[in-house]
Amino acid sequence: MSARLLVAAGVAGAAVLGLCGLSMIGAPTAGTGDGWTGWTGQVDAESVSDKAAMTPDDASAVRLLERSAEASRTVAYTGRVVVEDGSQSQESTLLHVPGLGTVSMSAGSDGVRTPMYAADGRSGSFADAGRQLDLLATNYRVLREAALDTTVAGREADAVVAEDEGVVAARFWLDRETGLLLRKELLDDEGAVRDRAGFETFSTKVDSGLVERTAGEEQDDAWSEVLSDAALAQARQGGCDCPEALPGGLTLVETRRAPAGSVGEVPVIHQLFSDGLVTVSLFSLAGQLSDSDLDGLQARGYTKTRIDGLDAWVSGGTSAATRTAAVWQCEDEVLTLVTDDAAKPIEVVGSVLSALPPSTPAEDSSFWGRVSRGWDRVTGQDA
Repeated sequence: MSARLLVAAGVAGAAVLGLCGLSMIGAPTAGTGDGWTGWTGQVDAESVSDKAAMTPDDASAVRLLERSAEASRTVAYTGRVVVEDGSQSQESTLLHVPGLGTVSMSAGSDGVRTPMYAADGRSGSFADAGRQLDLLATNYRVLREAALDTTVAGREADAVVAEDEGVVAARFWLDRETGLLLRKELLDDEGAVRDRAGFETFSTKVDSGLVERTAGEEQDDAWSEVLSDAALAQARQGGCDCPEALPGGLTLVETRRAPAGSVGEVPVIHQLFSDGLVTVSLFSLAGQLSDSDLDGLQARGYTKTRIDGLDAWVSGGTSAATRTAAVWQCEDEVLTLVTDDAAKPIEVVGSVLSALPPSTPAEDSSFWGRVSRGWDRVTGQDA
């Protein structure tokens, strides 16, 4: 079966993720520790997370993050948000109502702001950034930094930082009154800000009617089916890897399925993973990449890339890209990985490739197949 669907509708995983960014609901909450002990070096054989043994450091920071994650699921708000990734800046107005969803409005090329609706927790925007904060204490050292306290959008904000091996990886400012995330900054290894997002204006006075009206104008959601544990187990029995975790402390947050006919010819399973900072989506569908699929990938800017001895078709990934996508054949499935906010996206892709390795193409053992391979060696075409 050809995986043309992947090229036509889903590999641009960035587009799928942008439209269907999934919820951070149900992420595990870490307990507090008396002091930072560092990673113990013990790897849980049942998990592919190499950060599973990390422990939180600052109890007050953990409590603030837990409060913020809960607030993101319970408090309605609106405001103007600016997102910067070092090379460009994007401004939008967000209106969020828990249980209903989020409306975002960004000016188009014609200057017109058109309301765009996303179901609760699935906007893929700053409106959902707070939902993953309760994963930070599991995978990073988190500290309360009162010296960084400031005002954001005219509101008093408490500062928390996340460290990775002694290096500050991120800074967060949480609204003192509600706990909501008001601003976040992701830093590189040199301490420079590589991504920044936050409110320029902020209010908890919300017109919920606009969300309801915009939601009513939307078409049916292809990704509305959340897979239960039983449905996920059934999908695995049907041949989908559907991992529980990915390397680097990436915890499974949610699994959804788009049924056949909604976005293409066959069902597509979308799993969302996060460690609190890095977010990745893994799209799985049954089938084989055909020659026309590969041509389509090349036409969309994907290049065949060797990472740690394994091959995948990659778009982006040369730097701390906002989004990097990789596509590869894994036995009877085509997998698409989309990374968000990764400082070293190729390393993320490489670790997942090692956990779900690409299939080795079956060699043609026929007489003409052997002749062809011998000719390629003679002419150097197999180098």
